[in-house]
Amino acid sequence: MSLSVIVRNIFLVGVLLISCLAAHAQNGSSGMRLNRDALIKKLTEADSSLVFKQDTDISLLPNFVATDANGSRAQLIGKPDELAIVKWTYVFTADEKVNLAELQKLAWFANTLGDQEGLDWFFAQLAELGKDYKKPLSEIKMFDSKSKGEISYSPKEKVLTMTFTPW
Repeated sequence: MSLSVIVRNIFLVGVLLISCLAAHAQNGSSGMRLNRDALIKKLTEADSSLVFKQDTDISLLPNFVATDANGSRAQLIGKPDELAIVKWTYVFTADEKVNLAELQKLAWFANTLGDQEGLDWFFAQLAELGKDYKKPLSEIKMFDSKSKGEISYSPKEKVLTMTFTPW
């Protein structure tokens, strides 16, 4: 199954997934207004293989990291109610079923952090990736919720990364 077929499948399955797993993790007054504990709870409800552990602080900010059973990595950097960076990284594998499942998680992640606008943005970038998966991708989007999203893909490493930061 090619990456373009995965892109089509993710759209169909993503709609179902999003309707079942809608989440609102916003709570707080500054930064991205995301409560770390609420976001961790939503992420682990969506994927029980994620176990967050505090890692080495970055720029004096708490750093929580989890890796799922398929190698996706979620990272939350910042104070409990003032996250500075929320990041999801996935390395594509030869297993198309795993890739599809991980892309579904990325769609959920985009929806959780960017609402419908984030989901639409993710699917648009996924469609671009599906056109030529040998070409690097880097796209930045400013969201109404005062956050900035960035999707990047490195064809050499086959790494897809989605990062949200305040703006």
